[in-house]
Amino acid sequence: MAFCRLVFPILVLSVVSCVANLQVPVFLWGDLKTSIKSNPLVSVTESEFEDTLKQEIKDHFTVIFVDESLSVEDFSRKNDDGETAFPYLHANIGNSVYLPAVNNPIEALDNLADPEKVDRVKLTENGLSAEFEPESVKILFITLKDARVGESRTSLLRRHNDFMEEMFTKLQNQYGNVVAIYTADFPSWVVPESHSRVRRQAEPLALNQYSINGLKLYVQDLILSDNGEKTHLNTVSSQSSTFNGSDMLTTIGFGENTLTLRFLQKMGYWYFRTVTVEQKSQPNVSEVLYPIEEVYSYLDMSYRCGQDVIFTNRNYTNFYSLTFTNMKVQPFFKDTNSSIVFGESVNCVGFFSVPIWSGLFVVFILLAITFYGILMMMDIRTMDRFDDPKGKTITINANE
Repeated sequence: MAFCRLVFPILVLSVVSCVANLQVPVFLWGDLKTSIKSNPLVSVTESEFEDTLKQEIKDHFTVIFVDESLSVEDFSRKNDDGETAFPYLHANIGNSVYLPAVNNPIEALDNLADPEKVDRVKLTENGLSAEFEPESVKILFITLKDARVGESRTSLLRRHNDFMEEMFTKLQNQYGNVVAIYTADFPSWVVPESHSRVRRQAEPLALNQYSINGLKLYVQDLILSDNGEKTHLNTVSSQSSTFNGSDMLTTIGFGENTLTLRFLQKMGYWYFRTVTVEQKSQPNVSEVLYPIEEVYSYLDMSYRCGQDVIFTNRNYTNFYSLTFTNMKVQPFFKDTNSSIVFGESVNCVGFFSVPIWSGLFVVFILLAITFYGILMMMDIRTMDRFDDPKGKTITINANE
């Protein structure tokens, strides 16, 4: 028992250290001030990377291209014709800086960015999700989320290469001095320390993340149904939160649709009570939606549900529903910054899930077979009389 108590914490610490040591490459080019030397034999910590960028982006317009996943191996990819996936980056290799292993570069960039001079947009299949104001923006984050069904990894990276070339040229003509940074949230290849075999990490699930003051929310898709007409709410136009003791209201604007999420904390729990939907189109509509199943968790913990969480109204004349697909949410009931993280999650499944019922069903069948076999064995009658070859033959009557 003492050995198990010692081994288990060591295994947990090993897994946590492997996750925390995930690193991604960073490629910088443009009007760089200093000559940064990259050493491929060492990794760059978050603080070192932040100190390096302070002088580079001080007086320049900075555009940051954030891919979902990127590793060193991606820069050497080639298609069937032998062409590289990054011809534009290879052409600028002489006037660029390449850091092959950086710890948490996105967090370092967030720390350096002035919230009043930052804009964040997404590259989707339909182009940029929103326009940015050139006069008030100093740092522009562009998240590359335009993956297509059936597209190869090389083709995806080639399209990102062409987009970065087009966007950098456009910004350089507009601002003059521009610094560009290409990195990612996750590595596309992971080599565990305990194995020498290379394993490819699964592509991260594309989720929409909302880090609002006092609220952390992940949702894969947000669908508003208005009398059967469905609208996918993706582009956020405004967001705010108000706190009133144990009550918290978070307002998220999606163009003409505005959602007000109401959270309540009580007796060591928090509850996701209602969602108020307001539509600015004529005529103006305001509907209060209630969850079909109660959404709640312990304080300092998050609520996680891989199924659909549905809020509906109680007005049978005009039916409205709001569906959260693959949701994870946690309110904090206080002013927070963008660096908040989720606590431990409480899943929406009950104790007797489908795998548990399947296991119990198999066990019950095996127990029934075992008991039936034991009963059959106990009912076997053995012979208790035997013939004596030298004596009289035993005669057994039918009644016996």
